[in-house]
Amino acid sequence: MAMALTLSANYATADEVKVGVIGQFSGPYALAGKQLRESIDVYVAQHGTKAGEHDIKFIYKDIGGSNPALAKSLAEQLIVKDKVSILTGFFLSPEAAAVAPVISETKTPSVLSVSSAPQLLRMSDYFVRAGQNIWQPAYAQADFAIDSGKKRAYIAVADYAPGHEVEEAFTRRFKERGGEIVGHDRMPLSTVDFAAFAERIAGSSPDAVITFLPNGAPSVAFFNALAARGVNKNSMVIGIAETDDPDLPLFGSNIVGVYSAIFYTGSLTNPENLAFKKIMSEKFGPQHRVGVNNASPYDAVELIYKMVAAQGDSFDPDKAMSAVKGYEWKSPSGPKRIDPETREMNHNIYIRQVQDVDGQLQNVLIKTYEMVGNPWAEAHPK
Repeated sequence: MAMALTLSANYATADEVKVGVIGQFSGPYALAGKQLRESIDVYVAQHGTKAGEHDIKFIYKDIGGSNPALAKSLAEQLIVKDKVSILTGFFLSPEAAAVAPVISETKTPSVLSVSSAPQLLRMSDYFVRAGQNIWQPAYAQADFAIDSGKKRAYIAVADYAPGHEVEEAFTRRFKERGGEIVGHDRMPLSTVDFAAFAERIAGSSPDAVITFLPNGAPSVAFFNALAARGVNKNSMVIGIAETDDPDLPLFGSNIVGVYSAIFYTGSLTNPENLAFKKIMSEKFGPQHRVGVNNASPYDAVELIYKMVAAQGDSFDPDKAMSAVKGYEWKSPSGPKRIDPETREMNHNIYIRQVQDVDGQLQNVLIKTYEMVGNPWAEAHPK
């Protein structure tokens, strides 16, 4: 297989560049897969199927749930059988990590559309990130809490790798700026009963509660538990993507006032976002809510088109990677830049607050932290 993988990568032509998309198009994360495909469709509707002189064809593979071994197998199939030159998708970080040896061996540029684990880009020189490094919003959570006069924080995160990263990043930044951690919990991914956690949080009387949980039922149950203990009224609650726009209809009015730190908000009024939302509405209906898992896959396609436009007669993976290092552009989520050394995304992190606007729950932009870099790299030098 190793030789087949290498030959496949070396003999790809650039007349029609094939892009493999590995996503969750069924199973528990199917909404993320739906948003991934929506974003690719919208980008193609705006820009056509050509980049420079080359046609682009997307080939989709369904990973279903969380399955790193299947992700690796699908990547190999796409490279060897389908002759793709670029990979994208990767909703969950473990599947991206599983693919890292394959793309390194075959020199296959791979654009991470959502995966946020900070270590990923050190696993292969052929990864580039279109979304966020999870340390970026965690640092913004800490900065916003301190900037708002909060000094005593309780951290409650889901007990898996991204939650641990949020805990580490927030703790580092909050203490650096003079804050105190009064308690912390790592909550099982399998639970939707958060009463005991809410009781501990309320008993600690923090002035800020920092959280990170998967979207959907766990987040709804957790915020309901906080509201039942009056935590929302007594503490500033700051999440990350739990209250994203597509998920707001799942919540009741007790979510009003909760903050989040993330790289996109639908209320941005830049021309790129207005155009993005307009086409989303035209293609998927006026009630369609655009979320963060639409925004970063859209940026992933921008990077893919940049890679393809740089090609000559045959596909050169190193030329593709060079084309995006240092690349700057204006995205629906604001100004973007790929750091030429780390291949991380530098971008704005927005503080949003859930408000009732004319009877509808909406995330309202409160504060912007401009062009946030890579705090994880600073804390973990090579």
